[in-house]
Amino acid sequence: MPTRNINLTDHLDQFVESGIDSGRYSNASEMVREGLRLLEAREQEQAAKIEWIRSAALEGFAQIERGEYIALETDEEIDAFVREIRLGVQARG
Repeated sequence: MPTRNINLTDHLDQFVESGIDSGRYSNASEMVREGLRLLEAREQEQAAKIEWIRSAALEGFAQIERGEYIALETDEEIDAFVREIRLGVQARG
């Protein structure tokens, strides 16, 4: 297994020490590996969310091109539309 040297702030060093002292982790390497796994998972989740947003945006733009949209021009129309959506969500939940 490769070895790396890292520098920690005093705060992070104390955090690592408390993780070891509590018995949750047996050593600093174990704790750092767990932190890196969590970071990797978070980055993968963010990438998946971005891909979903891009896909949804492309579908939305395609719907607009096909004329599949509703034009809301006044504040009252927007409020009524949002209220309608909220009631639909509440009815399903």
